[in-house]
Amino acid sequence: MGSDTKPLVVIGCTPIQGHVMPIRIIAKDLIQRGYEVTIVSASYWRKACEDIGCNFVSIKGYGDWHDGVLHTRWPERNSLPPGPVQLAYDIENCFVKSIPSQHEAMQEAMKMLTEQHPGRPIVQAFEGMFEGGLPICKGAPGIKPTATLGIGVIPMTLSSIDLPPFGPGLPPDTTPEGRERNKAMTEQMQNIVLAAPQKAFVECFEQVGAKAEGFVLDAVYLYPDRFLQMCSPHAEYPRSDAPSSIRFAGGLGKGKRDEAEMPVWWQDVVNNKDKKIVAISQGTLAVNFAELTVPTMEAFKDRDDILVIVALGKKGASLPEDVPIPANARVADFIPFDELLPHSSLFITNGGYGAFQHAISNGTPVIVAGTTEDKPEVATRAEWSGIGINLRNAAPTQEAIHNAAYEILGNPKYKKRAMELEAEMASFDPVGVVAKTIDELAAGVQ
Repeated sequence: MGSDTKPLVVIGCTPIQGHVMPIRIIAKDLIQRGYEVTIVSASYWRKACEDIGCNFVSIKGYGDWHDGVLHTRWPERNSLPPGPVQLAYDIENCFVKSIPSQHEAMQEAMKMLTEQHPGRPIVQAFEGMFEGGLPICKGAPGIKPTATLGIGVIPMTLSSIDLPPFGPGLPPDTTPEGRERNKAMTEQMQNIVLAAPQKAFVECFEQVGAKAEGFVLDAVYLYPDRFLQMCSPHAEYPRSDAPSSIRFAGGLGKGKRDEAEMPVWWQDVVNNKDKKIVAISQGTLAVNFAELTVPTMEAFKDRDDILVIVALGKKGASLPEDVPIPANARVADFIPFDELLPHSSLFITNGGYGAFQHAISNGTPVIVAGTTEDKPEVATRAEWSGIGINLRNAAPTQEAIHNAAYEILGNPKYKKRAMELEAEMASFDPVGVVAKTIDELAAGVQ
């Protein structure tokens, strides 16, 4: 498969579509560059990974889940309020308690590669919420990789004196008063709100013979030899106290996705000359379309100068039969963002990190409306970076959507800033940075 002169690469990945897809893109590009790549994730993702030429090792037991079963695997999660309570639950039950089974699968992958390629260096990589690669860094018995690399495909969760804690979606504050507030809020988050996930983190490390150090949300940045955040520098908050091992690799950009069949009405978009196109997508997890998609269509239904394009986010998805489709709206189950956004004047999203990155890579201003998972953090970054408006509500009113759109479409500062960030992202070769880092780590360069 890969070149015998290159290090072997094992990548652990959280089994959620928004995590798997960017890792799959990186892996596919690495394979084309001559690397042999093994992905470790839940069994659900085997075919998607093997289809691009990866080896695949499935997580067994507790960690063998995927985002399609979240609501049935952990039914009590459905009744939790979005925000810190749900975040704490997810960190403990979905991510931390998966560590032992993830660690076991990572060890299985490295054992397989060691037997097949004795003496070849192995670089162990994992994306930001997959913590099964961390115990081997802190004393767990087993096969130790040549080096370890973290890859960030979600907003950075690393604590800093310059920031409030991750979760509520509050912007940086580096004033003396702000830093005092940041410190107090971080202590409360770590010692009270996320006390249960932290306790589980320590216990799961002990279970596999390792010793956890520091805070659970910081570990993935501080334990590896190197950490690459897959975004451009001005799309993430600066941290004056971040270690030098953390670097930016740029976002994954355009033109790297699989081809898709476009809807029958796609020429309405391609041939559009006189209307502003407003794109709307709620991603793959928050699919109550009454929250954002339907209000967006209703907000613009009387606008002859606007064409609303709805991308439902997943092949086979559909709106409920009783939802009326306005004459100026078009709906499809799946449209690649990099096909849609170049034609769009505005992108309305519930705040998935991938959607945010696609908006930047296409220079498209955004309206963000999301309150679950990491979406408040993405929404605040969109506002802080200057490319959009944060509605701070997962189910905004038609009026709020219309007013935010009126501001963005009428104020050129948003498009100007979006194009500046687009140019910054285009200056990176993200997978090239990943490949160079893998080679450096395999050669012992820190």
